Amino acid sequence: MGRTTLTCATVVVVAIASAGLAGAGRSSGTASGTPSVVAKIATGAGPCSETGGFGYVWVGVSGDGTLVRIDPATNAVTARIDVGPGPCRVAIGAGSVWVDGYASHSVIRVDPATLKVVKKINLPDQIWDVTFGANAVWATGSSLDFVARINPRTNKVVKKIHVPGFNGPANLRYGAGAVWVGAQLGRKIYRINPRTNKIRAITVGRGPRSLAASRTAIWISNRLSNTVSRLNPKTLKVVATIRVGKGPENPAVADDGTVYVPNTGANTLSRIDPATNRVIDVIDVGPGPFPAASAFGDIWVPSSGGTEVYRVHAG
Repeated sequence: MGRTTLTCATVVVVAIASAGLAGAGRSSGTASGTPSVVAKIATGAGPCSETGGFGYVWVGVSGDGTLVRIDPATNAVTARIDVGPGPCRVAIGAGSVWVDGYASHSVIRVDPATLKVVKKINLPDQIWDVTFGANAVWATGSSLDFVARINPRTNKVVKKIHVPGFNGPANLRYGAGAVWVGAQLGRKIYRINPRTNKIRAITVGRGPRSLAASRTAIWISNRLSNTVSRLNPKTLKVVATIRVGKGPENPAVADDGTVYVPNTGANTLSRIDPATNRVIDVIDVGPGPFPAASAFGDIWVPSSGGTEVYRVHAG
C-alpha cells in the first residue's frame, strides 16, 4: 500500500469511454492509442486502492475509513460503506469484496449486495495488502513478516506463511498459478505455491514493494531503484529492467497488454510497451498516485495524497 500515509460525489468528466466494457480479458498485443485522463472522481481523503467487480469499481478510502462504490457507466459514487480506520487494498472473490484493515489489524469482508460488513477477521499485525486466488484470501502482515491464507468458507486463517529476510512483506498479487509477494526493503520478492504453501525468494531491484501478475509476466515496481523488473513466471528470471519515474508502485496490465506504472514521487503514470520493454507514454495524474488497476476497459489510479480517483483511457 501507499502507506505514506449512499452518496454522490463530485465528478469531473473530460470524456467517458468504454464505460460498459469488462476489463477481465488481458491480451499480449501491441500498444494502441494515446492514453488520456477521461475522469476525476472525488471519493474522500486518501483513496488508496481499487478493483473492479460486480459491475462496479470499489475503492478503499484510507482517510475516511470507507469503501466507496463507483458506477463505471456514470463515474458517480453510488455507495459509501464504513469499514473502520485505515482501509486500503481491495480484492474480489468468493462472492465478496475484501478490504485490508491496515489500522484495525484485520481483513474485512463486505457483501456487495447488501453493502454490509459481514465479517471482520482479526490478525496480529497491520495488514498491508489483500488479494484473492486459488480459492483463498491472502493477506500480508507487514511487521511480523507473514502471509496469512484465509479460507473464505470459514473466514478462518488456515496457514500463516513466514516471509524470510525481515524486509516487510508488502503488496501481493495472484497470477500465473502462484501468489507473488513484494517487500518494503531489500531486493527480493517471493513466490508462494498455493498447492504446497512453500515460499521461494527471487532477486529483483531495490525496494520491490509492488507488482502485477499475468500469465506471461510478473511486473515488479522497484520503489528504491525507480525501475520495473519484468520476470518470466516460468523460469523465475528477470528478462528486462525498465527505468520509470520516481517511486514506482503497483502496476496494472491494460487490455492491450501495456503496463501502467504509477510514480508516487513524480505524480505520473508510465506506460510500458511489453513488445519493446520501453516507456512509450507518461501521463500526469494527481498527488501520490497509488495503485493502478485495470477495470472496465480503462486504468484507474487513486491519488492517495489527494481526494480523487483518476480514470485513464488508452484511446
